[in-house]
Amino acid sequence: MTRVRVGTHVLLNISRRSLCDNCIADICVVGKSGRVLECEYYRPPFLAFKRCERCREIFEVHTNLKGLNPEFCPVCNGKQF
Repeated sequence: MTRVRVGTHVLLNISRRSLCDNCIADICVVGKSGRVLECEYYRPPFLAFKRCERCREIFEVHTNLKGLNPEFCPVCNGKQF
């Protein structure tokens, strides 16, 4: 579980284990077991956007499940600096 700041006074708790932990779908049509990192049917509880500190692009915070630094977008988290 990680906390991501999405506003001045707003923190969002995100499970880093699987997208399924953060999904609000009542019935999963995919039925995958184990760690799910990508799913076309994923439905977040609400959309939250951030601006990447490195490239300044706006990204949706739930897409950054694998990222080590929640301040960077998924692309910048994958880059070696």
